[in-house]
Amino acid sequence: MSLKIYKQSIGGGEISPSMYSRITDPSYSAGLAKCRNMIVEPQGPVVRRPGFSMVRETKYPDRKCRLIPFTFSATQTMILEFGHHYVRFHTNGSTLMNGNVPYEVATDYDESELFDIDYAQSVDIITLVHCSHPPRELRRYGALDWRLVDITFNTSLTPPTGVTATQHILGSATYKDGYVRKYVVTSCNVDNTEESKASVAASVICNPYGDGAYNTITWNTVAGADHYRVYRDKGGIYGYIGETRTNSIDDDNIAPDSSITPPIYDDVFLTSGGISAAAVVAQGTGYTGPNGELLSVSLLESETWVLKGEGYDYGGKFKDAPMLGAYYDSKWNLMSSGDKYGYPVGWIPSNFMDYFTFSITVHDAEGSGVGAVVSPVKATMADWFDITPPDYYKPNPRVIGIRPLKGLTITQAGSGYKRPVITISITGWPTWSDAYDKITGVFEFYRYSGSFQASATSAGFMQSSINVTDATGSGAVLEPVFSQGKLTNVLIKNAGAGYSNPTATLISNYGSGAQISLTVANAGDYPGCVSYFEQRRWFAGSRMRPQYIWATKTGTETDMGYSLPSQSTDRIKVRVASQDSNRIRHIVPLSQLLMLTASGEWRVSPVNSDAITPESMSVRPQSYVGSSQTKPVLINNTMIFASARGGHLRELGYSYQAGGYITSDVCLRAAHLFDHHEVVDIAYAKAPYSIFWCVNDIGKLISFTYVPEQQVGAFAQHETQGDFESCAVVPESNEDILYVVTKRKIGENTVRFVERMNEYIIDKDEDYLFMDCAGTYSGPAKTDITGISWLNGMKVSILADGYCVPDQVVQNGKITLRRAASKVHIGLAYNSDIQTLPLALQLQDLSFGSNHRKNISGVVVRMIDSASILAGSSFDNLYQQPTRGRETPGTPPKKRNGEFEVDIAASWTDDGQVCIRQSAPLPLKISSITVTCDVV
Repeated sequence: MSLKIYKQSIGGGEISPSMYSRITDPSYSAGLAKCRNMIVEPQGPVVRRPGFSMVRETKYPDRKCRLIPFTFSATQTMILEFGHHYVRFHTNGSTLMNGNVPYEVATDYDESELFDIDYAQSVDIITLVHCSHPPRELRRYGALDWRLVDITFNTSLTPPTGVTATQHILGSATYKDGYVRKYVVTSCNVDNTEESKASVAASVICNPYGDGAYNTITWNTVAGADHYRVYRDKGGIYGYIGETRTNSIDDDNIAPDSSITPPIYDDVFLTSGGISAAAVVAQGTGYTGPNGELLSVSLLESETWVLKGEGYDYGGKFKDAPMLGAYYDSKWNLMSSGDKYGYPVGWIPSNFMDYFTFSITVHDAEGSGVGAVVSPVKATMADWFDITPPDYYKPNPRVIGIRPLKGLTITQAGSGYKRPVITISITGWPTWSDAYDKITGVFEFYRYSGSFQASATSAGFMQSSINVTDATGSGAVLEPVFSQGKLTNVLIKNAGAGYSNPTATLISNYGSGAQISLTVANAGDYPGCVSYFEQRRWFAGSRMRPQYIWATKTGTETDMGYSLPSQSTDRIKVRVASQDSNRIRHIVPLSQLLMLTASGEWRVSPVNSDAITPESMSVRPQSYVGSSQTKPVLINNTMIFASARGGHLRELGYSYQAGGYITSDVCLRAAHLFDHHEVVDIAYAKAPYSIFWCVNDIGKLISFTYVPEQQVGAFAQHETQGDFESCAVVPESNEDILYVVTKRKIGENTVRFVERMNEYIIDKDEDYLFMDCAGTYSGPAKTDITGISWLNGMKVSILADGYCVPDQVVQNGKITLRRAASKVHIGLAYNSDIQTLPLALQLQDLSFGSNHRKNISGVVVRMIDSASILAGSSFDNLYQQPTRGRETPGTPPKKRNGEFEVDIAASWTDDGQVCIRQSAPLPLKISSITVTCDVV
């Protein structure tokens, strides 16, 4: 039975193999089994993702860094590269330079702390918070003038000095000294957003009720003050009696307003009894142990590759046949010389392993291991073995097999590995044929069974910790620092609180003799998240007070003052009462303020008021899912966040029916992209497509095309020759541009780059950039393209004036073209692949195609502004569509629009899938696929 099947949309993106039986699910009809290095457009087509241009190498190739966006306006945007103790700045694909070196600002954030930094931007200021550091502001004063400063959470105004109070009363008054009046004065700025602490009180003995009695209060001028407020003591509380722009005021028995009192300031992020210093008294010796080196590797399973041989001699002699390889007779006995008789099946070249390419990489699933290199142990001629062929090799049973990968060996041990994971891939589909006299030998390789799996173990680490004991205090976390086997420093990660006489003991499985002395004082207990909402700057989630929330006074960013009794504009300080003690990780401003912890989501809203005040504030739980440390992103009135466990992305939005905020898992249909992994970074691009980008812990980049109002949600995964480690998006020109940090192996060196994704909308063929870590030459036409030393030793893809040029290897930062070109792109190639889902057919036996063999005999693809493609029934058996039509010689091939047929070899399979690939540095956009399928 022959059928034509039209896949009208492929906009469902890549879906999980767990969904393959869910053929009635709406996503199945539009989904793909593989969508790699392709982006799903909201309208339904899939388009090849643009390549990445190299912006600059990071400062430290052996250390991770993180990208943070800075958007002052639509025309002033930057990407901030936060690395180990530095910040660099990139914009429009270039780095902000200070002469010949990148401009940078020094910080004290360690590499291990970068992805725990939370931030919020207000105009030219980015607020940075981390539980181990005081809150800071990164301020932009000019293009080459950025300053990182600590935040002072009280007023910059000083209280007036020299406050005096003098009585004025008529001389005939009988009683002049029956009362004592006390006064304090504060200084204020012009808009009343800052008010100083109260001055030292001034008192006067007086009779305020006498004839003509009044008191005059005077004080000295305060620099920066616009006016002053005066308060008088009444029942132990200083109430407001007036304000003035002069240096004096008369109190003619004004009734104090006790609802308005002088502000009180405290060190809001300090705790008493914290550990403020830790000194090394004795360094000890022997603190040296393993540092996560790769200890052993083992090949658990390896695919069998089957050699199918044909060709016979029927009794001839082989004395004239050269011994380039080895002959086997019809019983697979090795014939050691060319003059032996027998019935040979064919000829095997001695360099048969050269036809295979091995790729073996080592990742760290839990730690930050680097530098390990694992090499393959290849098979030799002696490793062939007889194999019983499956039925489809008959009637020729002369089949032998080989496992090309015999084992693994550690070439370089690296360091820092906690749970090393080995990824193995092998390519090569060799076919040899040769003829000598009457001998004809043809050998073909087929993959037969098994998979490539391996295990690895690390040498472990020297285990060390500092135990702090005390009768009263708790919460301190100290970290030892070793050098040459000695304790050289102690870092205070958490100061704790309540300590009176603490003792520190270094515990280690290697070394002894170290001693530590501790100093107790008021110590920092710093927030871990920050945001802006309702004219206040909000902080939350310190280590010692994990569920506390702080907010500045209304209309201010640094004023943490409060009054007694409290006022609606006072600072807010409240503890969220919950069942557990998980730290608040994120503050998210939507129509209401949301707080995310590792176990739940909370809403902060006013009660019986339009604004949040100290009296009206209410904190209510919304759901109990939990968020990871990865910073959430917003789209319209919805939030996307990474769940605390399971690695999935979740949506949180307001539901009128539920009367609150609800969450849902957006990854269910593509769970294979997220299961058992952690999302480490998320960014959101609004234009030209609404796409969330996220980077996971194994270096994959995942795109999520998301238009909730149109029920569009489609995933695709993106790979490169290396790993993705961080991502951020800023608007540039008419598009939102994605920047990434990549870790690549260039030659024998591990290098990290900041790279910028090219624009989607391209007007000229010569501007296409479909390669990674790329560089571009634009200028007078020439053949020698230089200045690409960052790709030395790498095989690169080349597009010259819109033409695909044969790949070259960069040597000494240079390539040479056969023909001069004026616009040349050079970078690392990548494949863009799509694979359709297993066919689901409405058959009379109600099987929907299950348990039926299928043969795809024809494929028609509707393309939009695309180059020629490769297509086939598998990625190992692709056929090239003609690359040129009737174009004028000497011009680039025209882009294709419309339906085009691709000739592929018919192949009977169980699933009837179609594979399409674009491997050249050219565009591809597919909106529909039609297949001709025979079913039995």
